[in-house]
Amino acid sequence: SILRNDAPLATIVAGIQRVLAAFKQANDLDEVVVVNLSSAEAFSRRMPEHNDIGALAACMSNDDKEKFSSGIVYAYAAIDAGCPYMNFAASISEEIPAIAQLARERGVAHMGKDGKTGETLVKTVLAPMFAARNLKVMSWISHNILGNRDGEVLANPESAREKLRNKSDVLTNILGDDSVDSQVRIDYVKSLDDWKTAWDLIHFNGFLDTKMIMQFIWQGCDSALAAPLVVDLARLLDHAQRAGLSGPQRHLACFFKSPTAVNEQAFARQFEMLVDYVRSCRESEQTT
Repeated sequence: SILRNDAPLATIVAGIQRVLAAFKQANDLDEVVVVNLSSAEAFSRRMPEHNDIGALAACMSNDDKEKFSSGIVYAYAAIDAGCPYMNFAASISEEIPAIAQLARERGVAHMGKDGKTGETLVKTVLAPMFAARNLKVMSWISHNILGNRDGEVLANPESAREKLRNKSDVLTNILGDDSVDSQVRIDYVKSLDDWKTAWDLIHFNGFLDTKMIMQFIWQGCDSALAAPLVVDLARLLDHAQRAGLSGPQRHLACFFKSPTAVNEQAFARQFEMLVDYVRSCRESEQTT
């Protein structure tokens, strides 16, 4: 964690901004998009200071590190420097109101959080089917195993807390039912390396209270699933920035488990938001 650095918060932020500026100059770039691809952080506390940029800036001036995750520090530094920012990690970062306020003031595009690459992607496709057919989901049990650095970090319950919340909340949102027994487990299996496997069991009620079960297994290479999404998101954030769009880019919701400032969780509807954005951009370009 960058917060283990003994330097004051303001000094850490200034150092990050110098690195961004040097990278931009050295590579002769018009824009730098900052992407958070770090493993999940144990920090999971929402605090009153997170709701206002003035209060958060005061905490920074006072070097109150307890109010900051590394994700918040990097988001603050990047957005304050005018760089579009994307939080692909499960950690608290750009989604807090204070950072969103800073982004509006600086005219910066941002979006997050927690890239949707595997099992949760399948959930957000399947869950609307159960809701549309009025099949009452009683329980949805998810067991995930993976072996890379993310899996090692998520073996710590404190680090996994935010990730588990993101993976569970999608069902409540889509099904509109708080009574669903949604259990999510993540285990670290070192030998799997960069591969991950998810087994899901869905117990549901059909016509005349007939109980049925659906199961699926998802196996994928973690990096190969995430990499193309990160490339697309960087391009789309750069496009939004060039178009003068600041704040959370809601049309990118389909890429995330817990999309900033978006309540819709059904993948098909989220994807429609992206298609509508692309269509509107094309129409605007044809007009001009």
